[in-house]
Amino acid sequence: MTRSFRYLLEQTALAMSSAVLFVLFFQLNGWAFAHFAYNDGISWVFLPAGFRVILVLVLGFPGALGLVLGSWFIDSALFSAETWLLPFLNGLVSGLTPWLVMKYLQHKGWLAPHIMSMSAQRLLHMTLIFSAASAISHQLLWWLFERPDANILVDVWPMFIGNALGALLMLYGFKFALDRIRARGQT
Repeated sequence: MTRSFRYLLEQTALAMSSAVLFVLFFQLNGWAFAHFAYNDGISWVFLPAGFRVILVLVLGFPGALGLVLGSWFIDSALFSAETWLLPFLNGLVSGLTPWLVMKYLQHKGWLAPHIMSMSAQRLLHMTLIFSAASAISHQLLWWLFERPDANILVDVWPMFIGNALGALLMLYGFKFALDRIRARGQT
């Protein structure tokens, strides 16, 4: 097996695994936080938002591609075949927004190379930036496509809060677990 073919297989496996995990977290969130739904597509606690950040921080572009694929799978059940463009773009926004934000934060030097080396304050700032970018990009897309129940000026705030709470729960939990693993390895 050539080195480039093996690399392609590894990247494909990472993207597919990311897609499956994102869909599972989406379903888990729907089950665990069904009573915290603001409306269709917006939850006051959205754990997959944290999973988006983790996937792009840890896996980079394959994680973002997995988010796109997972979103397309989720949206295939929510939209009709006649409205293929909105779910297609929604998937791109879902996966590429966190990746683009990560690239921007890296370019500005605001993102630590490893999540374990990030302070709690830096993690909070990063989470708020990711959450705002995701909420704004999704709401803009829904507004541009005149989604019947979309009200960008109202809906962006619950989506931002849900993304931020879900991401904070996931990221601080992830950081806590990594810190414990690292501490165990040093003893």
